[in-house]
Amino acid sequence: MCGRILGYMMLEAPTSIGCENVRKEIELFQTEGALENLARFYVTYFLRLFRKAKGPTPGSSSHRSRPSFDDTQQTIKSLMQQAPKSHKAVKQLALKRDNYRCVVTGAYDGATFQKQQETDPAFEPPTTPQFTQVAHIFPDSLNQDLAEYSATGWAVVERFGQVNMITESLNGPNIHRVENVLTMVHSAHDLFDKLQLWFEATDVPNTYNMRSNREGNFRLVLPPIRRQVTLTSTNPSIPLPNSNYLKIHAACAKVAHLSGAAEYLETILNEWEERPVLASDGGSADILSFLLSRAMVAAH
Repeated sequence: MCGRILGYMMLEAPTSIGCENVRKEIELFQTEGALENLARFYVTYFLRLFRKAKGPTPGSSSHRSRPSFDDTQQTIKSLMQQAPKSHKAVKQLALKRDNYRCVVTGAYDGATFQKQQETDPAFEPPTTPQFTQVAHIFPDSLNQDLAEYSATGWAVVERFGQVNMITESLNGPNIHRVENVLTMVHSAHDLFDKLQLWFEATDVPNTYNMRSNREGNFRLVLPPIRRQVTLTSTNPSIPLPNSNYLKIHAACAKVAHLSGAAEYLETILNEWEERPVLASDGGSADILSFLLSRAMVAAH
């Protein structure tokens, strides 16, 4: 499995520089043990980075925070200033941008529907209403983890995907930037966080084919996931989800499934979560590395 992980890291790299960086690292580690360690490193600090261990980010729209339809520049400017520090603000900003709909199903935001019916009981939503959530492309938990783990993860992202957390302003609470989030119904969000749903770029800007590791996964989401989506913004002041971020997420998902690492990652994360106490001194990453090592040995 180690060889497959390293091979697909090269094949699926979103940039030629990323592919070359992986190739150079493989050349530096020529012994079997060293290559196994390199593959385990990528699983720990790249595949694991995108694979959320504990499900979707809290903050469902079922909390019914009052939707605002005042799309003035001042309202948007205020939300933009709050967004990096406020989950609620970025939720409202993403809803405005995404026209109060899930970007992959088109479902109308459930909380917005409820609020509209309070003032207009006859209100009919333009599409099927469902409660939605904020889905982060780069997980919001990344900057909450131990500093050493986060720093290493971001370093891998930069070498592989050419995204720098500082120049992209993704450090600390800035992970909540609207360019890093999408509006999704819960079931689609869950698949996205588990690397079982991803956006595959097309030749048309901001248009993506929706992909999954299993065809049956599409049946888990209602309304049905649209097989091709075009991301748009209702206001030019609110940026679209960053295409490079989506490209790196897609690369991670494909490496995980094509290499066979996803199954083992799922198993060890389940075991990792069941441990009653995780080390607070940086040992958690060591525990995860040990479990990965054991899984890879079993795979041979």
